[in-house]
Amino acid sequence: MVLALNTVSGQVSDVPPKLLVHPHFSKYLVEVEQGTKSYNPEMYHSGSVEEKVAEKSKIAQLIDKWRDEDEQEPQSNIDIEEEN
Repeated sequence: MVLALNTVSGQVSDVPPKLLVHPHFSKYLVEVEQGTKSYNPEMYHSGSVEEKVAEKSKIAQLIDKWRDEDEQEPQSNIDIEEEN
């Protein structure tokens, strides 16, 4: 059994691996990491496997961008003058 997300309902459950390559079900099931929880039905929007993979890719790119920005030293616009 593998843990899979149903991209229509947002529910996560164990399914037989053959369903991930099934002509019909492979359009709506995507394997997810162990520990992944089901989505809140009121907050989840459905989509195809391709749409979910694209969303995940966009999110990963944003996270990488934010990490790169955090690693740069902050530049201060304030000039500090030394007192003599």
